[in-house]
Amino acid sequence: MTKIDQTELPAVGTPFGGGFLGAVYFDDDGRRVGLITAPASSEIEAVFKTSRTADPGARSLHDGLANSEAMNDAEHPAAQHCRSLRIGGKDDWQLPSRRDIYRLAENCMPGAGIVPQQTTAAAFREGGPAAFQRALYWSSTECTSGSAWVQLFYGGHQYGTGKDWSCRVRAVRKCFL
Repeated sequence: MTKIDQTELPAVGTPFGGGFLGAVYFDDDGRRVGLITAPASSEIEAVFKTSRTADPGARSLHDGLANSEAMNDAEHPAAQHCRSLRIGGKDDWQLPSRRDIYRLAENCMPGAGIVPQQTTAAAFREGGPAAFQRALYWSSTECTSGSAWVQLFYGGHQYGTGKDWSCRVRAVRKCFL
């Protein structure tokens, strides 16, 4: 992870680090972290895994990079897609952890139906270059041996879904701010 001068703290939705700043939070060690989403144009729909079997290396709730590295093979299309990305000169793209995909939903969810537009960042609003679809998105965190956590970007819920289901995939990367 790179570190930037603290006087340069960008706003959520700002183009930054090869993508768009989606969230700012403090990690377990008290460091301020920027969660950067890849552009919407890099998104795909894929299965988490080609079978419903266990992934012991993909159980971290907060370390999407470790989860993604443990699944960077053809049997795990979602993680493999994220790890293969090279955007803005950066190659540390990963499938977001369960905690990180929730942080993105809090800051970037477009809203739907009776749920009003939630994000104030223009880049994440419908039609923006970083906008999330009103759909299910994979996290990199296993729920059970046959399922993984997904984030619903129209309502805000998380739940476990069969690993061989097809959902949206949006890569993220992190940097210290």
